[in-house]
Amino acid sequence: MNRFVCLIAVLFIFIVAACQPDDVKPDPVLIQSAPMASYSNAVLKTLKAPNDSLVYTPGSYSLVMQRLTYYTTLEDGTRVTASGVVYLPTQATGGQSMPLLGYQHPTAFSNTEVPSGYDYATPTFSYPIYFATHGYIVACPDYVGYGDASGIAHPYENRASLAHASVDMLRATKEWLQQRTDQANASQAGATKLWNGQLFLAGFSEGGYATLSAQQLIEQQYADQLPLTSTSCGSGPYAMASFFDYITHQTTPSAGVVNYLYVWQTMVYNKLYNGNKPLNYYFKSPYAEQLTTSLDSARSFTVSFDQLCTDQFRADVRNSTSTFGKALLTNDLTNWAAQGRTYLIHSDEDEVIPYFISQQTCARMQKQGASQISLVTLKKLKHVPSEVLFMRRSLELFESMKTKN
Repeated sequence: MNRFVCLIAVLFIFIVAACQPDDVKPDPVLIQSAPMASYSNAVLKTLKAPNDSLVYTPGSYSLVMQRLTYYTTLEDGTRVTASGVVYLPTQATGGQSMPLLGYQHPTAFSNTEVPSGYDYATPTFSYPIYFATHGYIVACPDYVGYGDASGIAHPYENRASLAHASVDMLRATKEWLQQRTDQANASQAGATKLWNGQLFLAGFSEGGYATLSAQQLIEQQYADQLPLTSTSCGSGPYAMASFFDYITHQTTPSAGVVNYLYVWQTMVYNKLYNGNKPLNYYFKSPYAEQLTTSLDSARSFTVSFDQLCTDQFRADVRNSTSTFGKALLTNDLTNWAAQGRTYLIHSDEDEVIPYFISQQTCARMQKQGASQISLVTLKKLKHVPSEVLFMRRSLELFESMKTKN
């Protein structure tokens, strides 16, 4: 009897060992794909970069744009359907495999400003085209709140939502590329793989925050599926607790749309974490009353954001045990050490996301053992103008690491 029990135990151990997660294929996230447009090389050569800082040379490339629909999850684990666009470069010579680049877009105010909402019938220059015509397969998530997930309010600057939407878009793109490779192999023996195995990430502003959030998720959960080569994060509010401490206690040099952004994020965190407290908990009169009518009213507030805030809100921001303080720490990206090559690119005169945020993020990560993180300083540029130079510097950095065929 004892021998029989031992035999059963050995068999159980063998079965369990044979079914470990490393041996299980990842759950598919791709739902479907559909062609958006294709641009010939002749069309690409007619496009013009909006700034002389960008060297746009489409070479012999043509482009295929494919819309992907895929599954992703919200912070609470709810599964939703999201969308994005893949830019697949092709060349007449063929036979070339390319790196995959995840491009996370900056703050968008409508569906027309996200990848699946672009007007592809009218070819125009874009940053995804810029990267793609340098030989990168570019995956562009819409994020939750846009595209197929537009029925859900966009959780602005929410780490988990942005990370999953970005990473799951990469996973869906990987599935789609494998499908195309399999189809090519079925009709042509020994067809070259489309993806060369390298993966880069880039994004500016909210896209910069999304990029670093995605890197954290990849390194913690998907390193075996998505081997990161390098990331470039531009002007994002990574040190979220410090960022909110700054905007609620210091005079911010810009108002209007900037107040709209800060109010928007506050209201999102209020809904996600703080039990939908009334707006007068956060904002003084008459601003709270105006915001109750419409968030857009924040665009008309000409005072510094700190002047909108109640003393209770300001105190909560500095209290790490308050509900809002905990929300800030949940969305803070300075309490881990990035393992891969990471660039934080930021202008020293950024008026929307202060430069010290990237300085602090870099220093804290280095202290925790991040040996491959670097701060790249852009000089004397405001937030929006620095985006162009961010794209150029990111491409230069990636090109130095890109595998040459």
